[in-house]
Parts: sequence; C-alpha cells; structure tokens
Amino acid sequence: MSPADIINVLQVVLGIGLVIFVHEAGHFLAARWCGARVEVFSLGFGPRLFGWKRGDTLFQVAAVPLGGYVKVAGEYSDGTGATPEPGTLGTLSVPQRFLYFSGGVIMNVVFALVALPLVMLAGLPALQPLVGAPTPGMPAWEAGLPPGTVILEVNGTEIVDFEHLVTAVALNGSEDALLEIQRPGEDPESITLTPSFDESLGFYRLGLPAGLSPDLSLAVNPNGPAAAAGLASGDRLVAVLGQPEALRPEEQLRRAFEARAPVAVLVQSAAGVEREVLVEPRITTLDIKRIGIGATSALVKSTRTTGPASGLLEGLGLQGGDRFVKINGTPVWDVNSIRDALLAANPGAALSAEVRRDGALVTLQAVAPAAPVLLLGDLEMSVIEDTSRIIVSPGSPAEAAGMLAGDQVVSVNGQATDTWPVMLETIQREVAAGRTLQLEVWRDAEVGGPMDELDVELVAAPVTIPDYGLRLDAARTVLKADGLGEALSSGFGATQRFLVDVWLQLKKMLFSDEISTRNLGGIISISVISFDTASQGLPKLFFFLAILSINLAILNLLPIPILDGGHLLFLLIEGIKGSPVSERTFGYSQVVGMVMIMSLMVYVTYQDIVRWFIEPR
Repeated sequence: MSPADIINVLQVVLGIGLVIFVHEAGHFLAARWCGARVEVFSLGFGPRLFGWKRGDTLFQVAAVPLGGYVKVAGEYSDGTGATPEPGTLGTLSVPQRFLYFSGGVIMNVVFALVALPLVMLAGLPALQPLVGAPTPGMPAWEAGLPPGTVILEVNGTEIVDFEHLVTAVALNGSEDALLEIQRPGEDPESITLTPSFDESLGFYRLGLPAGLSPDLSLAVNPNGPAAAAGLASGDRLVAVLGQPEALRPEEQLRRAFEARAPVAVLVQSAAGVEREVLVEPRITTLDIKRIGIGATSALVKSTRTTGPASGLLEGLGLQGGDRFVKINGTPVWDVNSIRDALLAANPGAALSAEVRRDGALVTLQAVAPAAPVLLLGDLEMSVIEDTSRIIVSPGSPAEAAGMLAGDQVVSVNGQATDTWPVMLETIQREVAAGRTLQLEVWRDAEVGGPMDELDVELVAAPVTIPDYGLRLDAARTVLKADGLGEALSSGFGATQRFLVDVWLQLKKMLFSDEISTRNLGGIISISVISFDTASQGLPKLFFFLAILSINLAILNLLPIPILDGGHLLFLLIEGIKGSPVSERTFGYSQVVGMVMIMSLMVYVTYQDIVRWFIEPR
C-alpha cells in the first residue's frame, strides 16, 4: 500500500468517525440541554478500547466501529416501577425526550448544511451531464441521441452533474421523463423518453453513460506503460495512428488495444505541442484461469431507424432476429468481426450480408455509404445461446491449440454441449475441478474449408490482458460557488434535494418495485466509496460524508424499535394516550427491532459481498 493509499484510509476512518460523532453529539447535547445525565458517550459498540471520564460521562472508543451510542441515566428501566431519580431520562417531559431522541438526526442534517456550502466554496469535482454513446436497445439509443449530448433538465429540474442525472431518472421511475437536451452543435430542445428497468442494476434508466472529455483529454496511469512512454494525464488525443477515421476515438483505442501490440498515438500537450508516442503494452496476468473461448454474438436483437446509418439499414432490410453469417463473403461471429468486415467494405460498392432468418439463409444487398461501419451503431447485438459455436480469445490456450472462431464444440469430456449455456456450465465445472478438457470440435465450410472433425486437448491457464495504462478521460468539471452567498444557497439547496432524494429512494425500495433493495449498501460499500472519494480530494470526501450523514438521518427516522424513529413513535403514542406503552410491550418491541436491524445488516453485507467480490466487474 502506497503512502497516498494510507493517507486515504486514514481520511476515510476519520471521516466516517466524524459522521458517527456528529450523530451521537446530537443526542449528547440534547440530553444535556434538557438536564439529563449522560453516563456513556461511545464511538463504536462492544468492548471498550480506550476512554476517559469527565464529570458524569464516560467517553470511549469501542471495538466494533459500526456506529455508536449515548447512554442517558435511566434510559434502560429496571422494570421495578420505582420513581425516576432526578436527572434521569424518565424525569424528562415528552417534548424533552422527543428532542433527545431526534438530536442525532438534527445534527446529521446540520452537518450537511455546514459541509455542503464549504464544499461548494472550495469546488466540487464532478462529471458533466454530458453523455456518451447510448446503450443499444435502451430508450436514449432508440431516440437516436448522439454522443456528446448535454442533458440540461429532467422534468423541469436543472441537472448539475452526471450523478444528478442518474438519480433524477431513477427516482422518476416508470413515468415518462421530459428532457431538455442540447445535441452537439445544435440549439436546446425538449424530448420525452420512457425509462426502461435495468434488471442488473435494479432501477430505471435511459441508457445514457457518462460522456468523454470533449477535447479528448487522456487519463494516464502514472505507473503504467503510457506514462513510461512519455504520456501524461491532460495530454489531448489527436489520432490513433493506423485506425480508421470512421470510428469514434474511443472505438479506435479499443480496436488498437485488441491487437495486443504496440499502439501509436498522436497527442497534443497542454502547451499545444504535438508529438507521436508509441506505447508498448504490459501483459498482466490475472488470478483467473480460463481456456479462452466465448459465445458468438452475431444475433441482431433489435434495430433503430433514428441513427446515422438508417439508409443502409433500410436498404439491406435487416430485422430483429437475423443472425449474421457473412459480410461480403467474410464469416463474422461477433461484434468485432462485424465491425472489421464493415470497415473493409468499399463505399459506393455493393454490400452483401448473409443472414439466417427463421432458419433459412438469406442474402441481403445494398449500396455501401461513405462509412458502412456506422451500421453497427444502429444494431443491438446479442449472444446466440442456442448454438455451441464459439469465438476464441487472443493469447489463450484455445488459440494456441489452433481453434478458430465459428468452431462448433460438440462435447466436453464426453458430455454433449449443444448450446452455449450448457457448454459454459460444463467447462466452468471441469476447470474448477482442475481437469484437462477434451473437446470434440466440428469445423465446417462456414468457418473456412471442408467439414472436419477435431479432437482438442486444453488445460486452463491464467488470463492475460494487455495493459496500456491510458484511456480517454471522462467529461469532468468543478462545481464552485462564486462567493459565500452562492455557496450557502447551493449548499442548502443540495441538502434539501438529498433529503428528498434519499427519502424517495427508500420509499420506492419499500413500497414499489421501481428501485431494487439490491442497491442498499453496507459497511463494505461505504468503505469502498469513501476510499474512492478520498482519492479525489477533501471536497469530494466531505461531499460524500454529507450524503452519508443525510442517509443516516433518514435511516434513523424509520419507525423501527431500537432506532431513534422507533422511540419517537412510542413518544407520539404516549403523547396521544397520556401514558407510556407498557414495559412488556416496550421490551418485546426492542427484541423485534434488534432482529430487524440484524437481518438488515446481514442482507446489506451479503449484497456488498456479491457486489464487490462475486459479480464480475
């Protein structure tokens, strides 16, 4: 761990500790304000690590850093019904106890009200509400929004950064979203899109990824090959040498990286000096063993007629459900091979596409436009699951054994594999068991050559990937207030927005299916996100801590026994009926509340483990 990482970890620990301290300080101050004695002020639960006593109060740090507590004299009744002693919780009036139990929530909100204006005064690093190439099949893609579109408003609310855009759409749910947008080089306009529910993410979205820096600034890993070659973050990409101009810059880089060979780029420094740089990849070995075969993905799942290649699409007559076989006589098996075949097509000449449609082989023809590769942007491509044909990863055991894209795997270790899911499950099971794989492979004329039957022996090997240490940077900005007055205004406005947003997210999780509870995060998610924000500077860290503080406030207001909200609910009942609930009822409720909280902690910890350690990232 580098010194910078150690500093970030310390900042995270102190930052989260500060949020907990603020919450418990709210209870402490409220109790003292009302004349009650505070016996314990604890950061953390469990055994005490260290502490000191001042007056009636023991201040301590405990072993389990998952919160904290304040213990007021008489807070936990002995059940004898004896008259409360002066200075104990039982001697306080209902309004005073209400203030005590809500003190933590109040201080959490106060923390946000103080922190956010300071953050806006210092300047908050953020992503611009500028979007990249829309996700195929999603609403923004179907509407034909081009990369570089700026989202100005959602349902009349000004969008200040990209995260705000994602939240606004998710909270809008399934309702139509009215967007004020500005396409590159055009005037602002209004469009209405219907969000689509993303099962993998668990909320509604439009399919708008974060956009790239308009000036094509590079993000360079200071310890990577690009930095060793002389590149630095902030250099502007002028061209990826040897790559087709018809591809967007990010697509040019991706295609160059696929070759696993040195990449030549033409860049411009901040001073305006252009230079050509050759970046040699560093081959990185991952702690994952594979044989290096994947699913074919030449299935057209859907098409759109709002993109730049709509004329070619209509001329060919491509339809959803078509499966590409060849383009201009070249077999194609996945998006990359389709892209390369379209790049090889001559503009103005006949373009031929052989597809399987309803089991029959159909030949489609049209005149190729100036940039035939743009057709791919108007197609939503998908994996073909009902086949055992495969593609081969470069540098893999399968490639070394001579396997080719389009080969059909008939069996693995004697087990028939007629579909991709069956084949994948079989291979994963055999690799996990450490077995050598014996593959029966058919190669037919569609791959190239006469029908052939092959026996291939494979041993899984660690995955290797080329690391170039550079990428195109995101479209970044700094949200900075112009003076104290604007900082207070924007900070208070942000606090109000986050309070409403957190409440709406929680409500949609609990009472609808528009936001999945899979989006809940526990201590692992908080730690990971805190570390990431700490690496972006103190303003970003305190921005996150303010949001965390607001989340803690809303969570504690839930009417669950043992939480502050549960105590407030009992006080409301006491205020209405004129007497507190019985000791029996209160005692049982605390047990129920503890079970609920522990169940929630187990659930969010499980979600954290899945999110950060199990799901592929």
